[in-house]
Amino acid sequence: MKTSFKLCTILLVIFSFVACSDDDGDSVPEFAVTSISPESGTVGTEIRINGTDFPSDVSISFNGVAAEVISVSPTEIVTTVPSGATSGEIGIAANGVTKSSASTFTVLSNLVSETVSNLEAPQTGGQGQPIGGPFTKFSFETGAVTDSETDWDIAFRGTTIAVNGGTATGTNEEPTRNGDAGATVENGIFSDITSADGLSFDQDAAGSFAVPAGSGEGWYNYNPATFTVTPIPGRILVFRTHDGKFAKVEIISYYRDAPAEPDAFSDESRVYTFNYVYNPNEGETAME
Repeated sequence: MKTSFKLCTILLVIFSFVACSDDDGDSVPEFAVTSISPESGTVGTEIRINGTDFPSDVSISFNGVAAEVISVSPTEIVTTVPSGATSGEIGIAANGVTKSSASTFTVLSNLVSETVSNLEAPQTGGQGQPIGGPFTKFSFETGAVTDSETDWDIAFRGTTIAVNGGTATGTNEEPTRNGDAGATVENGIFSDITSADGLSFDQDAAGSFAVPAGSGEGWYNYNPATFTVTPIPGRILVFRTHDGKFAKVEIISYYRDAPAEPDAFSDESRVYTFNYVYNPNEGETAME
């Protein structure tokens, strides 16, 4: 039995680990980590740790929370982000040796996918009279209507949608903008809009909204024969929120309870139903 205590410092590509001897002082094979992919993920995400001389019996933890080991080979460990994990060090333990990462793994929050039903967006005036009334403000972070002067992302009044970014348009009773929200109108299937990466976002400005107003211009068509407002198929609204995160919206209906064939004379209008997906992670653009 060797009685000396051995201390090794291993220079890694991604992580720097400190290696210790086992409890009885025996020397143990040293393993090294050369890469980890991905470096962030939600609970359940598969993580691959590549390196050399991994023993067959290892345990993995994410900031102290034990993780399931899916498979081990001398050059790769496959694991998943465990429930309850938080951002921090990844630990690898084997043969009495424990090594801890010098950098952190980022645990991401899951995307939020919800349907909002019957969001009321009343207005006054119209039919030749000045349009007014307060906008109904909505926060993607809370998934609800808000009265906050600052923590709102989009706001509805009639068919108009404002964003919390840019400058006043000159519209009566519009909300004060104090964030960096923006919008773009994309064509496609809701599920096919998977990322905000590379998109160009407009903001509200004098005389115009980031989401264009008017039939056929933005999200809806108006039928003068039936006096109905219907969402344009394949029009997806993508928003940058007031604090720089991202969401996509598919408007389903402009009438209470989302009737399949709205009747302008019997169905209450200015009541939105829409689907949305929101990414709550700072700097992340994925939306699917």
